[in-house]
Order: sequence, then structure tokens, then C-alpha cells
Amino acid sequence: MIFQNSGEKVPARLFGTSGIRGLVDKSLTPELAAKAGLTFATFLENKGTVLVGRDVRPQSQLIQNAVMSGLAAGGVDVLDCGVAPTPAVLFALKKNQLTAALTVTGSHTPASITGLLFFLGDTGEMDDRGEKRFEEIFTSERFCRLPWNEVGSVRTLDVLDDYPEQIQKLIGDLGSFCVVVDPGNGAAWATLGAALKWLGCNVITINDHPDGTFPSRSPYPQPSTLGQLSSAVKDAKADLGVGTDSDGDRALFVTELGQVLWGDITGALFTKNELKKRRGGGRIITTVNTSSLIQFLAQEYGGDVTVTKVGPPAIAGALREHSDTIFALEESGKYIWPEILLYGDAAIATGRLLQIMKLEQKSLEELQSELPKFHQLKFALPCPDELKWRALEIAMTMWKETKDVRISTVDGLKVTYSDSSWFLLRASGTEPALRCSAESRKSDEVKRLLDVATKLAQNAITKAKETQRS
Repeated sequence: MIFQNSGEKVPARLFGTSGIRGLVDKSLTPELAAKAGLTFATFLENKGTVLVGRDVRPQSQLIQNAVMSGLAAGGVDVLDCGVAPTPAVLFALKKNQLTAALTVTGSHTPASITGLLFFLGDTGEMDDRGEKRFEEIFTSERFCRLPWNEVGSVRTLDVLDDYPEQIQKLIGDLGSFCVVVDPGNGAAWATLGAALKWLGCNVITINDHPDGTFPSRSPYPQPSTLGQLSSAVKDAKADLGVGTDSDGDRALFVTELGQVLWGDITGALFTKNELKKRRGGGRIITTVNTSSLIQFLAQEYGGDVTVTKVGPPAIAGALREHSDTIFALEESGKYIWPEILLYGDAAIATGRLLQIMKLEQKSLEELQSELPKFHQLKFALPCPDELKWRALEIAMTMWKETKDVRISTVDGLKVTYSDSSWFLLRASGTEPALRCSAESRKSDEVKRLLDVATKLAQNAITKAKETQRS
């Protein structure tokens, strides 16, 4: 969540959809980062070792230095991983059986924004309970500062060298697939292509030099930002394209024909494969904004589905609660195999997708064309941060239709009709906006439902502004 922290005022919630995010000169300042580091050390009972990595944004090193100072002041030993994809840090966390990890990254958000992501020893983000405990320590300032002879040490650790080899051990040799890799000038520039080469792939890279201003494209991988990757795949006659966010956990894939697939389409292929391997049984965890295609496939292949609110912390909480989970996903392009990590990894996802293509002897275009068709549209309606939660509350009270529909308030307002069509209205946890989305098996119906959601959001924002003025 982006919040203002001028003076001594502390926001009601530090955490948004995933971690703490903000501007280095206004909200996520070095002072706040140091305080957050000290809070995390206290949260960890002032002992253990924490890995700390960062993305390529210019301000991320400043914030990393501050948060490491806070951790060490609280008695925690720190291993500085430098610039590294978040999954590489988490692989090192698991391999070395350390206490926790923290990454300084704005992930998919604009270059001006950075963030703090907090991971526990099981490689998952803190869930809602952990976040609330963290915030209680932070706001009450019940820190435990240690004397000079008990502060933590700060050392460096290279987590990049053996990362490709770890991926190879998990995936195995894939043969001579041609893959175009677009890390978008982010932290995966040094790892994703290298990992795929270890798997035997012929790799072509674009936007593969680190630059935290992201001159080539937005760090948010989506169909509208991956046009260059789409063209490169077609020009090279490649088998696959993969585009990541700035820290290498999200991945969107491009078919050999240049079509960019949303994460729930690829996630559906993973869901189908995992359930088929087990011949039924097993739990799939997904978020409220992900396509009903996942439930459709789970029903067809005998799996169970748990739906959470949007964000890795909610997924991590569900993974800890449900030990029978075999796969989890977000439509944004995060795919999680809990036996590996409780977080997304673009390299693992790419390897697993190529495994399916090799096993089925089919292209990605062929595989996705075999899936049932669900049409989905999305729209982000600008709304000031200070109004978006109030506007969402107003929208929920304005919606009166209850006949022949199911209402879910797991995350915002989701209205599902008897034919499984739905629309969702929720407050963004990463930017000043209300997010509107809709889905239907019929293309004309999905347009109508998105229009319903958008008009509801617009009216709610108007009323929220009127309430603020009065």
C-alpha cells in the first residue's frame, strides 16, 4: 500500500496487497525503513539470520541499507544479497535454513515506487496475522534495541551463482526449446536466461541489462506492455516467450504466434497438469479475481479449490492452513508449487510449462486452445488513496441485487450469477484506484458486466468525494 507518512502521523495500515510500498522521499523513507527493520528484528525475537536482497531501482539500495541497519540494531545477523530476484533470495533462505528474508522491491509498480517484502522461514510472506503483529510493534514502538556488543553482523552472500543449478535439479533437461526472455531491465536479467540455458534451451534475451528506470517497458508484465516480446517471439520463430516483473516472481507467457496469455490461462494449464498427474485429489488455491476456469478444471479433474483475497500474503496464509495444496496461482502471473517455494518464481514456472509442452508434444498455442473459453475484461478506475476504501464501502451498500446471485466480500464486492458470470469491484492495494473486472463465457455479456462494475465504482467515488467535502 502507498501511504503518506509526513511528520509523526502513522498510517492505519502499513501493509497493502503485498508488503509496504511507497515513495522514498514521502512515505517509504530511509527513516521508516530503519524502523521497519528494527520492528522485524523484534518480531523475530531479536535472533537469527535474515537475508536481504533488492531490485534494480536506484532508491532500493538506500532503503536496503536503512532496513539492514534496523535489523542489526535489533540483534539480527544480516546477509546482504545485493541485487537479486526475490525467488533467488528465497531459494537461498530454504537451502541454508535461515530465519527469514526481506526484499526491497517495487515489484510491478512504477520506477518511482519501492517496497519491503517480509518472508518467514518457510519462504512465504507474512500473512494477515503476522502483518497485524508487526504493525502493533511498529505503531507502539515496543522495539528491543540491543547494546553495542550484541548488535547483529552484516555480511554479504552471493545467491545468484548456484540458482540456475538449483532450477536444473528441479526441472531437468528439456531439450532444445527456443525461448525469448524479457526481464524488462529488472533483477531477473542475470538469472532467468542463465537458468533456461542450464535446462538445455536456446535462449534469446531482450531488455536484459539492469536499469531501474525501466526504459524499455513498464515493470508490470501484461498484454499491453509485452508487445516487444510478442514481436521478438514471432520474428525468431521461437517456441515460447516469457516476460517478468522487476524482481522475477511474476511471469506472463507468449505463444509461438505472439499471443500474450494472462496468468490464469497459463495457471489453468498448470492446474490441469497437476490434477491429471495425481488422477484427482489435491487442493488448488487461487484469488478472488482469477478466472472461474480454475474451478471448472478442478471440478472436471477431481480437485478442491480455496479462494483467497488478492495478494501473496493471503495465499501464504491459505498454504499454511491447507497442507493438501498442490498448486496456487494469481492471475497476475504468480504460480506456486508449495513443495518448492511458497512464492512465485518465473524460472520454475517457465521450466514447468516447457515440461508440459514436451510431455504433451504440443505448442503453447495448441495447449491453451484446448481450454474452455472464458472471456475476462479489466479496468482500473483512478481513485485517491484516501477515498478508495470509503468508495468501496459505499459501492457495497449501493448494490441491492441479491436474487439469483452469490455475493462474496472476501476481497471487495464480487457478484456471481447463476451461469457463473461475475463482476468484481475492489480497492487496489498498490495504487490509487478501484479495480473493476468481469468474466463470462459470452463476449458480449462480459462487456455488459464490466460496464455495470465501472458505473457502480464511478458512482461510489462521486459519493465518497461528496462525503469528504461535507
